[in-house]
Amino acid sequence: MSAAPISLADVTSAADQTYRWSPNGFLRAYEAGAFDARVELIDGEVVPVVIGEWHGETAFRIGGILRDVAGGIVTGSTLSAGDSLPDPDCWVRRAGAEPAGQLSDRLSVWKPADVLLVVEVSDESVMRDLTVKPAIYGSAGYPTYWVITRDAIYEHTDPTAAGYRTRTEYRRGERIGLRYAGTELSVGELLGPVD
Repeated sequence: MSAAPISLADVTSAADQTYRWSPNGFLRAYEAGAFDARVELIDGEVVPVVIGEWHGETAFRIGGILRDVAGGIVTGSTLSAGDSLPDPDCWVRRAGAEPAGQLSDRLSVWKPADVLLVVEVSDESVMRDLTVKPAIYGSAGYPTYWVITRDAIYEHTDPTAAGYRTRTEYRRGERIGLRYAGTELSVGELLGPVD
């Protein structure tokens, strides 16, 4: 007998009671089909993932551009980061890298040196992507984190235990360095057409 799916209203109610999910507890619930929507674990809190048209199109465009650049494997899988299990829109791992461990049969843990770039396409979640997630990805030791909005790319580098030391904003007409590949990309091409 399986349990009834947990609705987002139930998750919100649980969050109001300051329940903190562990990565293992979240994974067990997720893999058992307990959630009725796409969610991610951010600092012990279950957060809904909302993907609109602009977000979806931009994420696929970024993934395609990154796949065309040699030097890594582009994926959209959940990326373990401390006590969080965020779902970046895409991230790049070193070709030939082996997992450092397993959280479940379907979810690996990766060494920070093997995670070359983490990308969040940010529309509805821009504040969380620019404040909470840099702390999560930086403290995990991931070297470069991009937040892509409709107008700019915010590159976070120099990870520390508290986040990143450096955040640089790039706009259309500029180029952003793809550090792990030793090349640069057009910000306008990454952002796509102007609405």
